[in-house]
Amino acid sequence: MFLAEILKNHFRSVAIIGMAKNTGKTFTFNQLLMEGQKRGLKLALTSIGLDGEERDSLLRHKKPPITVFPGMIVATAKQLLLASRLDCEILGTTGAFTPLGEVVLARVLSQGRIVLAGPGTGHELASLKEQLAAFDLDLLLVDGAADRRSLSAPLVTDTAVLAVGVEAAWERRQLLAKLQHLLTVLTLPGLTDLGALECFQAAQGETKLMVLSAAGAVHSLTRTEFAASDACFYGSQLTEAKYVYVRGMLTDAVLTKILGSAARPASFTLAASDPTAVFLGPASLQRLAASGIELRVLRPLHLSAVTVCPFHSRYGYAHPLRLLEDVGRLVYPVPCFDLRLGLRYVPDKEEIDAVPGC
Repeated sequence: MFLAEILKNHFRSVAIIGMAKNTGKTFTFNQLLMEGQKRGLKLALTSIGLDGEERDSLLRHKKPPITVFPGMIVATAKQLLLASRLDCEILGTTGAFTPLGEVVLARVLSQGRIVLAGPGTGHELASLKEQLAAFDLDLLLVDGAADRRSLSAPLVTDTAVLAVGVEAAWERRQLLAKLQHLLTVLTLPGLTDLGALECFQAAQGETKLMVLSAAGAVHSLTRTEFAASDACFYGSQLTEAKYVYVRGMLTDAVLTKILGSAARPASFTLAASDPTAVFLGPASLQRLAASGIELRVLRPLHLSAVTVCPFHSRYGYAHPLRLLEDVGRLVYPVPCFDLRLGLRYVPDKEEIDAVPGC
């Protein structure tokens, strides 16, 4: 039932990302893998980089291994493939390198366990995805990063699943506040004005800021110019701005400089490259909302589901049903699951329903 949320929309690739470390990301990945195996799907498996692990810790297998079955295709570092002792057929190399060697493609011929360490960048993952297209796969599963700054995986895949756990914050209100902020950033809407989208996508070189007026006039600043400029250097352009595009990281400091330069209350749409480029704190998002400025991205991220994990490495277990209800209510209408209990949050009933086969 969990995998059905992805398959019903005809998605062919999914990244599993974590709100933080130890929030159930690997468990979620394995659940999708097992459901795909039961359905007889042709699966490919990889990860985005090493998820912060270094060579030595990977060799000691601190990164959790996953169970694979004959017929599955894996993309992982050469040394990890050899260490797994799986019977496999080498299908090719990828040109992506990790501290444990080049990422290679292999078809698994025996059941066993393996550690995944795949491409380290979104560009390399996109290249791998294109390479895998030749194998007529049903689904590509990508073990994504726990750090939001490394969320290139769900931008390359068709969709993503977010693993939420109390490890990110044991105190209930703090956890929900963090999740609300993260969800707001991850689900930022895409820019729908095709003309503006094409204009901003064409930005090259050292461009940092582009201002597009309602009349179609374009003004831009390089990174050096933006850093050195004062408000009057480009503030007058914001008076007529319809869109303002920030290339690269959109931080609190960048936003303060932009809004502080406006000659009158701002009324433009602010655009960032994608959710991974948005590093605005809650206060900045509130400031944008109070100013009536809509924040959009050139490349939006699609979120298919959220999973919850009540375990905390220091404090033990939180109440699982309350956690599922809290998170489910916050992320609705995105489906929310406790995979260990086989439950799904259902908002229009008095009780949380068990989901057979979840």
